[in-house]
Amino acid sequence: MSQRQNFVNAPLAAPMNYRPQLDGLRALAVACVAYSHWVPKEYHFGLPWGPGGVQLFFVLSGFLITGILLRCRTYGNWVFAARAFYARRFLRIFPLFYAVLLATYLLDIEPIRETIAWHITYLSNFYFFSNQAWDAHISHFWSLAVEEQFYLFWPAVILCVPARYLRHSVLTLVAIGILSRFFLPLTFTDVNTEFLGVLPNSNFDALGLGALLACISAGMFTRSIVRLCVFAIPVYLGLFIMRSATDFTIPFQWQWPCERLVMLLSFTWLIGSASVGFTGRTQAVLEFPVMLYLGRISYGLYVLHDFAAIPVRLIADGLGMPGLKFGLPGFVLMSIVTVAGASLSWYCLEAPLNRLKKRYPYRKMR
Repeated sequence: MSQRQNFVNAPLAAPMNYRPQLDGLRALAVACVAYSHWVPKEYHFGLPWGPGGVQLFFVLSGFLITGILLRCRTYGNWVFAARAFYARRFLRIFPLFYAVLLATYLLDIEPIRETIAWHITYLSNFYFFSNQAWDAHISHFWSLAVEEQFYLFWPAVILCVPARYLRHSVLTLVAIGILSRFFLPLTFTDVNTEFLGVLPNSNFDALGLGALLACISAGMFTRSIVRLCVFAIPVYLGLFIMRSATDFTIPFQWQWPCERLVMLLSFTWLIGSASVGFTGRTQAVLEFPVMLYLGRISYGLYVLHDFAAIPVRLIADGLGMPGLKFGLPGFVLMSIVTVAGASLSWYCLEAPLNRLKKRYPYRKMR
């Protein structure tokens, strides 16, 4: 049986089971984002490393969160399940994020003190949208804000909407994201399209496709959808080649939205296949112990990676070797610093707090 057929013919996935290959995808996503921030743009080769990594995170998040919430529907007590969901999200996300905010505030790393209110309230994306500029070290906070804004309403949708309307809700979420990406640039003509992409509704297609994948796993949609998604991969490659090798453009500045949509469909197939389990070399790569470890600590890697240049600069200046800040030595040092910081965060903060999640089960025990 081919890898493309695995997901289509597999039994219903259990959303709360651990699937190691998804950790491998987390490692891949955070590596793409770090590469985009650490490596000069001339070495990106025209590929959207950063946006691609973030959108892969979004599709994966939509898949896992919706899977958990769909399972919670079967427990019959949505109030209890919602309380458990938010308690567990709090334990997983808030401590490290607020610890980083506190540390950067005390160290006066610009521009944290001037913008702290935006970040504490998880409105970083609206700050960047209104400011129309990225700030060093904290530019990646926008995606964390989008995730939290998604968590504000999506659990209520999945837990409370009548079953006959759930599929419509998921498809509506996807449609809002697609339409936002295509038509917001025509409405906000004086706004850089790059910053239109940080608005929550502009990312509902990625989160919604993940949710759609969870619904497919639960038998709410036909699994042939995933079989069709694999064809998005050659379509994306074709669009990329035409953009890179020719002067081909799509009218109304819709080139990136079109490429992004087929990229998201590719990620949908990738995550669906990984959730069931790739075989062969793909399995070996995604389940390689280093990939699994990096996937486990990927949240810390993501939060900390954009601050890595600060200690690297201090190390290089302290040793009187400024060349360590640039090129391959700088990349290696920032990788070491980020992995070390994320590992320390995992073992000293995140893992101990994660163990407290067992106090908040999704259903009442008899």
